[in-house]
Amino acid sequence: MEFLSEDPTYVAGALGILGCVFLMVLRTSQQGKYLVWALGSWGLAVLVIGIEWVWVTDNERIEQVVYDLRRAAQATDADGVLKHLASDVEYVPGKRLKDSPPPILRRVNLVTGAATRAFVKSELQQCSFDYIRMTKLETHAGAQSRRGTAEFRVFVSGSYRGMAGTSASDWSLGLRETSPKVWQVDRISPVHLPTDMVLMSPAVSSGVASGGGEGLRDKLPLKIPGG
Repeated sequence: MEFLSEDPTYVAGALGILGCVFLMVLRTSQQGKYLVWALGSWGLAVLVIGIEWVWVTDNERIEQVVYDLRRAAQATDADGVLKHLASDVEYVPGKRLKDSPPPILRRVNLVTGAATRAFVKSELQQCSFDYIRMTKLETHAGAQSRRGTAEFRVFVSGSYRGMAGTSASDWSLGLRETSPKVWQVDRISPVHLPTDMVLMSPAVSSGVASGGGEGLRDKLPLKIPGG
């Protein structure tokens, strides 16, 4: 049913064209039944579009979360980003293992919970974006597990820690439904970053590790391997 719930373009377009064909036949045959059929085809096309408008799928909800994150990040709106992150969100840098759907990642230098949220906020505050563009967005939502994934490529122009330029990177997000129809990110994984990009990951004190949100130590450089 995805052709109705997520992308009705082909069905609605075909019905619209069919209505036009019936209208042309009406002009040559002068038979009223073709007018009825044309109006019926156009009516069905409108109905299909209406179904897609009302019927929001889990995949579409995950896509919306990703687009909301992009808009908030471009505006350097830390609160707008954090509201889409689960309280126990993990930052999991590492290489994706090939031929393993959904993606499996080597958990290296894993940062969790309040530390991840502090890390995201700190990094965002050091960025200034001219634009953020996303391509190749692929989402998956598990009907039973209520967990999902989103993978995409990001093209960025702006500055990071005072260094201006453009870059492309690939990312994988894990999501779960934290309340009915509400999906939040519980895993952030860079799959491929520019080889010269170094993120600054906070070393976490026991207070942050336990969820207290306090006591970040000095930042340590964390080299992220390319995918």
